[in-house]
Amino acid sequence: MSTYVEKAINVAVSVKDNRKIKSGMDRKKIIGWMIATLVPLIVSFVPLSANFTGNLKVFFMTTLFVILIIAFELLPVLISAILLPSLYLLSGLAPAELAFGSWTNTTVWMVLGGLTLSYVLDQCGLLRRIAYYVIRKCGGTYKGAVFGCFSIGIILNLITFCHGWIVNSVLVYGICKAMDLKPSRESSLICFAGIATGTGGTVFLYDPGYAAMIETALRNFIPGYTMSLFAPFMYNGLFALWCLIAIFILMKVYRIDEIDFNISKEIFDDKYEQLGAMTIKEKKAVAIVAILLTYLCATEFTGWSVAFGFMTIPYLLFFPGIDVGDSNAIGKMNFSMIFFVATCLGIGLVGAQIGLGDFISNMVVPLLEGKSKLFICVAFMTVGAIANMFMTPYAMLGGLATTFAQIAVSLGISPIVACMILMYSCDMVFLPYQSTGNLIMYSYGLMPMKEFIKQEGLKSLIMYIGFIFVMYPLWNIFGLM
Repeated sequence: MSTYVEKAINVAVSVKDNRKIKSGMDRKKIIGWMIATLVPLIVSFVPLSANFTGNLKVFFMTTLFVILIIAFELLPVLISAILLPSLYLLSGLAPAELAFGSWTNTTVWMVLGGLTLSYVLDQCGLLRRIAYYVIRKCGGTYKGAVFGCFSIGIILNLITFCHGWIVNSVLVYGICKAMDLKPSRESSLICFAGIATGTGGTVFLYDPGYAAMIETALRNFIPGYTMSLFAPFMYNGLFALWCLIAIFILMKVYRIDEIDFNISKEIFDDKYEQLGAMTIKEKKAVAIVAILLTYLCATEFTGWSVAFGFMTIPYLLFFPGIDVGDSNAIGKMNFSMIFFVATCLGIGLVGAQIGLGDFISNMVVPLLEGKSKLFICVAFMTVGAIANMFMTPYAMLGGLATTFAQIAVSLGISPIVACMILMYSCDMVFLPYQSTGNLIMYSYGLMPMKEFIKQEGLKSLIMYIGFIFVMYPLWNIFGLM
């Protein structure tokens, strides 16, 4: 009899606990919807002016509404991705060809190619082989894997001129899978370490695309200006240190030392040995990856588009005679994230079209007159971080670099400083949609949203503190101001 009583009690407790969990989830969603509705409502009461036009008001209301839905995970990703351009269209803010114009952007198809590559490499076993190899070389520990992913991002960006971030995301994803990590703080930290230098490498390493836009802006004030290969590192090299500090802090907060990961070098040595010799498919995949990396390196000298490499080379894996990938790999792909990427790019396209850049510059200039150089530099950084919520990094550099340089010159500051700060702020992100590299890493499902926000928020805070107390004084000492 007691057994039946115990079972009944256990069932009752289980039902009660489930109700509590459901109630807690419902409460969070209710709060999320309240915030997502209240913020745009507040914006609607902001009076119009010559600078803050009706189109800008609608843009901010619709964009903030969907951004908050994404941040609180109130709707499935695919629904959020379709909702925003639809609102742009239905509100009359943008015609269909602009609201959905991001689908003609090569970045969307480049991301699709990168995701295809990752799933095929996983299917054929090469991704697992590479992951085991990297983990073994990093000591076979969780911490070793974290710093290994951090280092891989730098190495790939150095050899590909900052175009290796998709390949880096693939490798980081493979390492998490090899360690059997589920979506958690631990998997999120490894992903964070990988994208910190994988995507963030463009802040302190030479990126031809970034360099071209900055050179174009600065030649208006410094005729014939050319950015050297070492200029980004000279100004923003300490960014890598700020990322490492964030990683160390997160390890302490997550109490990594107290977690038993049940992994060791011996375990991964054994797993690697069990893989045996490389299969024919793996060797073919290695050849395709080598071709892709060679193409990425060559773009700096040939002028070829980086996007075209990802839009063509990964699909060779499906061609007759190669036959590394098949329909099973395609079936496992998370196509919702492709829609998400396109929508995020669309924010920048619509914002640029309705004059978001002019709005920002007109707001900033009156506030900076008569202020100290440090205040102005921090203001530049803050404006860049805010602009990054509504514009892609490329849109920021293309639309704001000249404006920042002009403001700097009018206030007696080097225009180079303004552009380098703008580039620095390109990696001050808080949500995945703000950066394509972050989006790809997030799309693998190993980074819970709340952990992503905590990690990137901490990194951005350290970037602020590091700039004020270290970078700015050093720029003055070395005459970079």
